[in-house]
Amino acid sequence: MRIQDLAELAEEALQLMVKILSSPSNGLKDIESYTERINVLEKEGDRITQSFEEMLGRGSMTASLDYDFGRLADNVDSILDRAHGLSRQIRRVTRRPLREAKEFDSDIRKEQISLIEIGLAQLRMFRKLLSVAGSDRDKAVELAHQIEGLEEQGDDVKDSMMDEIYGSWEKLDFASFHNYLETTIEADDILDLCEDASDIVMAITKALGA
Repeated sequence: MRIQDLAELAEEALQLMVKILSSPSNGLKDIESYTERINVLEKEGDRITQSFEEMLGRGSMTASLDYDFGRLADNVDSILDRAHGLSRQIRRVTRRPLREAKEFDSDIRKEQISLIEIGLAQLRMFRKLLSVAGSDRDKAVELAHQIEGLEEQGDDVKDSMMDEIYGSWEKLDFASFHNYLETTIEADDILDLCEDASDIVMAITKALGA
């Protein structure tokens, strides 16, 4: 199934993001390697999404289902896009370090890792959801609720991080402040996309009467 293939690529990309965020500040070689792999995954995701959308365009389903499946593919592909953008930004900062408070940077990295790990847990549940959605309604509902709960957990982590970032503006120059803000929002977007994808799967199964 094409969506399952996309989700598998996204899971690998998030695993690599954890490695990137865990890399020491002098670990540019590893970060370059992980970022290049995410770049390959993102391109493969685009290829799969385009192929899937072309298949939908042949009109084998109702317009409504076509639309929902298209949204689903876009959502999962967008997780790859976010991981790609995040990895490139961290590589950029590693190549040309910003003036940042080292202790603050370490704390933010740890919390960004927490966000990505929540996204990974969501993706693994999402892949299970794809496997059972058409055959086990109760299990599908349970997984969808768990994915939603993880997104809410991630919101708490993100809100705490935003408070820290805004509360530390005196320690940071504008470029550092903007970098932390942008990468935190991008990491949190991954969790929102996972939840949205789960909601779309449940809508599709309901429409199909599963």
